[in-house]
Amino acid sequence: MKKLILLPILVLLSTFSFAQGSSEYTTSVYFAPGYAIGDYIEFLKVAPYNAGAAGYYDVSISYTRGNIASAATHRAAISHANPAVWREMGTVNSNGYAWSGAHNFTVDCNTEYTNPRFRIRAIQTFGVLDQGIIVHIKVRSINMDFGWTALSATGNDQTVVKLQPMTSEWSLYVGSPYSSNSAAVALNVKENGYVGVGTRNPQSELSVAGTVTAKKVKVLSTGWPDFVFEKQYPLLPLPKVEQFIEENKHLPGIPSASQIEQGGQDIGEINSKLLQKIEELTLYLIEEQKERKKLEETVKELKQLYGGLQKLREK
Repeated sequence: MKKLILLPILVLLSTFSFAQGSSEYTTSVYFAPGYAIGDYIEFLKVAPYNAGAAGYYDVSISYTRGNIASAATHRAAISHANPAVWREMGTVNSNGYAWSGAHNFTVDCNTEYTNPRFRIRAIQTFGVLDQGIIVHIKVRSINMDFGWTALSATGNDQTVVKLQPMTSEWSLYVGSPYSSNSAAVALNVKENGYVGVGTRNPQSELSVAGTVTAKKVKVLSTGWPDFVFEKQYPLLPLPKVEQFIEENKHLPGIPSASQIEQGGQDIGEINSKLLQKIEELTLYLIEEQKERKKLEETVKELKQLYGGLQKLREK
């Protein structure tokens, strides 16, 4: 008798696990001919495990219109106590229209706590305009999800400018699985967008713990020192420059070796300062050339005067 009772219970438990443990959901939505940019279809509500902390989803979409086709996969991270706001999901794969690489649709996510939802939103109207578009959708829950609730709300929203986080931190560790040594930190990206190469603690938009090798580096900066050639530029007299060097052991306006060793140096800033010194040196050379020219004229006049005196003596 116990065996007969146990069997239905096991069947029910197995059925419950299958229904609740499904990690994929597929559907499709239809945008009628003449749809406009900003039109959306809200198609799914999700229910991530553990008070919403397990929310990690991939949403793949694909569609055709006339002789063009497009597809993309978008990703979102959802957790508990998130704001009720629509934000555009990031893209992890993109197969745009062959002739433009563009897309007609994107995916938005509203992370409202206990009510997280997805929608398809139109961002372009490429293709044959008198044809509608069926957007095929596949949602994958990377973590655990209680279940899927189909939605069908529609509207138009052209105010979405915020982006939905795909993660709060991302790391890439590399190494040999045959070695007992720790893996090396290849990349680490923080919540503030700072990227570390070889470091887990980036201190700026890009922190590199090592050597950077590049064929070309372009630095965009302002304050290029063309002002040196303005007439009112206060060019230091050379004796003042000499005095400063004797006292400080570096050029005026250039950081000392100890300052750079302690705080580093902005490449754009130091290039600007070095160019400023080159331009100042050019002004010194121009002034020196003028003085030399005057001296040559004076020597020439003295030679002529001396020659005249010699002729007078000979008479």
